Amino acid sequence: MKKIFLSFLLISIFGDPSVFGQNTLISGPMLGYIEHREALIWCEVPTATESFAIKYRVKGKPDTEKEAHNIQMGGSNYATVKVILEELDMDTNYEYDIYLNGEKVDPSVPTAFKTKRLWEWREPAPDFSFLIGSCYYLNDPKYDRPGTPYGKNPKILETMGNMPTDFMIWGGDNVYLREADYSSASGMAYRYSFNFRTPQMQKLRATRANYAIWDDHDYGPNDSDGRFELKEASLDLFKNYWGNKTFGESDNEGTYHKFKWSDCDFLCMDDRFYRAANSLPDSIGEKPNPSKVFYGRKQLDWLKNNLISSSATFKFIVTGGQMLNPLADKECFYFYPVEYQELMNFIVENNILGVIFLTGDRHFSELIKWQPTGFYPLYDFTCSAVTSGVSRPENPNPRRVVGSLLVDNNFGKIAVSGGKGDRKVTFETYDIDGKKRWNFSISEKELKK
Repeated sequence: MKKIFLSFLLISIFGDPSVFGQNTLISGPMLGYIEHREALIWCEVPTATESFAIKYRVKGKPDTEKEAHNIQMGGSNYATVKVILEELDMDTNYEYDIYLNGEKVDPSVPTAFKTKRLWEWREPAPDFSFLIGSCYYLNDPKYDRPGTPYGKNPKILETMGNMPTDFMIWGGDNVYLREADYSSASGMAYRYSFNFRTPQMQKLRATRANYAIWDDHDYGPNDSDGRFELKEASLDLFKNYWGNKTFGESDNEGTYHKFKWSDCDFLCMDDRFYRAANSLPDSIGEKPNPSKVFYGRKQLDWLKNNLISSSATFKFIVTGGQMLNPLADKECFYFYPVEYQELMNFIVENNILGVIFLTGDRHFSELIKWQPTGFYPLYDFTCSAVTSGVSRPENPNPRRVVGSLLVDNNFGKIAVSGGKGDRKVTFETYDIDGKKRWNFSISEKELKK
């Protein structure tokens, strides 16, 4: 029997649970992480469900079918379920069926995935692509502020779902907690469940692996930091709803984690759980303020250790807010000078090659470029907003790559391609209708000293 992990979620009543039916998924399935011999599948189901099972097999080979089953449900209204399928074959297409209370359900989305292939020491690194986006706001008039709705057309999620890629990175503000949400754990749980049920979202999450970080709006209040009194409940909720392989470290809680795809490392950071208040002064006298931390000591050391030990062609550092923009508001990593200088000095002094920052938060997209003295240029690709309102950027901004600014609802597609020693990253931004609005490529040769 395969391992099955069940996390129960108690949610305040926001609708009659019976409308879903006892044998109906609330949301999902969503593919979480995918590895060579393992994959995670997530669903949300009514807690009246007495049993949950997944039958999976190599595509086109019914005699290979296996089953993960025998889960007893409990709780109040809804429950999230994570199923880890183990001992899979590498580089193999799988298909699966979902059963609630012994009955097969039709999720109306593809139920298939492909495991990673073992390419190291055997063949060139595989090309791959992924989507990235942040700031997903879904209107809910009962709890929204009065006036023009802040959420825009969720059709963009369908556009994303119809664009084939290997995985999706949810870059923070993946739900927007309102005042009535982050005042209680049950309120936050309501918001997660409400957003995850979006019909337009289902294909996107079902057809590729999904990895997530958070930013302020799916952690707590606007611009929130480590003082948020419900941070532990918020972290539990994030773990319930996302299928990352790990969350933080055994001695340091959080949402940060890493994963590898082909010849690239993805270091996905938590910019909220340990963060000091934005309002703390940047400096005390002539020295940077050591109390004004962004990641915190343990997480920053984790990042540095992973960078210096990595042999990846490109090392993507994924964070909810911008990293390199000195003209941004108080939310940028740049305004946490002790950690900023420590990380930048570490990258330069240790000649860490191929570093690229991926960020969100700003409600517009742009590419920031900054070159430390005597070093290669560092890039920060900011991608925002998927469905929330858009914001006015800083103009002019001498660090912005000319032509990269897009003030519209959009998402990013990033592709890594090319032969050994000649790999490149291509950034593209797309609008709600899937029209490419901008593209830019960086070669691995450019990201060397």
